[in-house]
Amino acid sequence: MLFFLLFAPFFCFTQVSESFSDGDFTQNPTWTGMVSRFWVNHAFQLQSIAQEASTSYLFTPSTAIENGVWECRLKIDYPTSSSNYACIYIISDVSVLENGLKGYFVQVGGTNDEVSLYLQEGMQKVKIIDGVDRRTDVKPLEISVKVTRDSLSVFRLYSKLSSETDYFFEGEVQNNKVMRSRYFGLSYTNSVKTGNCYFFDDIEVSGSIIPDLTPPELMKVKIISQNKLCLNFSEPIDFSDFQINLNGDLREVLFLEIADNHESAEIVVDIEFETGRLYEIEVIGLKDEAGNLLLNDIKKIGVTEPVSVGDIVLNEVMFHPADSGAEYVEFYNRSEKVIDMSGVIFATQKSDGSLNPGSKIPDGVLMFPGDYLAVTSDTGAVRKYHSCPSDVKIIQSGWSSLNNESSTLVLTNSAKDTIVDSFRYDVSMHHVLVKNPKGVALERINPGWPAQDVNNWHSAASSHNYGTPGFINSQYRSMDESPEEREQLFYFESPVFSPDNDGNNDVCFLHYNFPETGNVFNICILTPVGEKVLSLVEQFVSGRQGVLTWDGRTGNGQLANIGVYVFYIEIFNPNTGKRKCRRLPVVLSSR
Repeated sequence: MLFFLLFAPFFCFTQVSESFSDGDFTQNPTWTGMVSRFWVNHAFQLQSIAQEASTSYLFTPSTAIENGVWECRLKIDYPTSSSNYACIYIISDVSVLENGLKGYFVQVGGTNDEVSLYLQEGMQKVKIIDGVDRRTDVKPLEISVKVTRDSLSVFRLYSKLSSETDYFFEGEVQNNKVMRSRYFGLSYTNSVKTGNCYFFDDIEVSGSIIPDLTPPELMKVKIISQNKLCLNFSEPIDFSDFQINLNGDLREVLFLEIADNHESAEIVVDIEFETGRLYEIEVIGLKDEAGNLLLNDIKKIGVTEPVSVGDIVLNEVMFHPADSGAEYVEFYNRSEKVIDMSGVIFATQKSDGSLNPGSKIPDGVLMFPGDYLAVTSDTGAVRKYHSCPSDVKIIQSGWSSLNNESSTLVLTNSAKDTIVDSFRYDVSMHHVLVKNPKGVALERINPGWPAQDVNNWHSAASSHNYGTPGFINSQYRSMDESPEEREQLFYFESPVFSPDNDGNNDVCFLHYNFPETGNVFNICILTPVGEKVLSLVEQFVSGRQGVLTWDGRTGNGQLANIGVYVFYIEIFNPNTGKRKCRRLPVVLSSR
């Protein structure tokens, strides 16, 4: 209690009180921005003086947010429209508009002639309180605006026309996307005729600073030239003691340019980055403006290369999610490249072969060799439902619902002129024990094997609620072989398998390995007394090495009984005329 009593004066006070009665907006408080497009008129109001159609703004320091109150009186001497409106930036992390910001603003006017509250993150603006349409459809518009925010992050928006005695309640919303403020601002967007039609007055801002106890994080690192990096952080950073390690070596920082919002910086280091090499970057000595030391200060980086055919493959798909889950598609980087996935598109194919519009991977998403990436419409639902590890890459993107029965997924470059990978899924590909496929993903057994081979796909095991988005598949099998195995023409990965979809030996893998190419073989699966259970392949033309799978189903699609089965293999080489036969037993068991 003593601590808060001592420091309360720093956290709670009137942040801005401005009536322009001194005839000056350059001090007490100081406003910065497009100062040539504003003046204080003879009625002691801040008035617009734009000479052409434009957007003009001013900002003044303000850190009010907790239990905040923002009030401003406006006059617009022209009907509001999509090209004539004003904005009050109650919370902002920067004092300029051109490059976007993090904060909230009230828009007065616009297409719907309303007073509404927006959340802005970067250049993206989202209306979070939709005011009453046509409320500002008067000339001249004289209106007072008030916004409050309580300790639970609930915003309430009010407006009062000059003809009204009490404030009108426009709406409320709870939103905590932005928890820090550095500036309060005003802006107007005018047409050619309305450059002097905007008036601002009687501004009052009060509220508290939320004590910052959260450590900042290094969110993203990107190589932007041979020796230049861009660093992005979760909040404004104090760079005064900045140092950097690359692969364990302390490097000299030759140049440092800090962004206006102090949340990113560009640096030049004394090393040239090489294509095809991975680097581990460690940032040292950074803290936020409250003194909290940086978390998550180590990142992998590499010189990115464009995606080529076969670099990134479709590795898993949840096309019929559970009610509390969500659809997703997973990709795997099987190349040795660091690939920038920005703008890469995944879509479904129409019956005529053309592609639907599809979904675009957001900017800044990198995939390192061996990386998994899941894309979905709801990251929270996917992570929770499948108990995903915290460090897996699952991102949110625009989404079109997948067909619950069958469809062809296609991964293309941003121009849609190169198909990187494709896969046609079908509900019949699920394991025979999966009676209801809802909530069960299809997983690729090995990303190196062909996508179109139906035997390379299997229902996800129950270990992670029938899906492994963003991490190694439950049904994954390696292509590695021991020297002893390579000497055999045919061998089982395991002499026992149990097709119960628990993620442990669910599939029987039969490897083949020949000293020459061009062999043709037939494989039948028999009971010990010679009854045919399934014809696995007929007149199969093989390469030198490969894998065949049996999921335990008989020729009529039913799960075979527990017991011993015999793979009867007939091999013929048309080049030499030689024939061989092999009989290999395997045990189908239960858990």
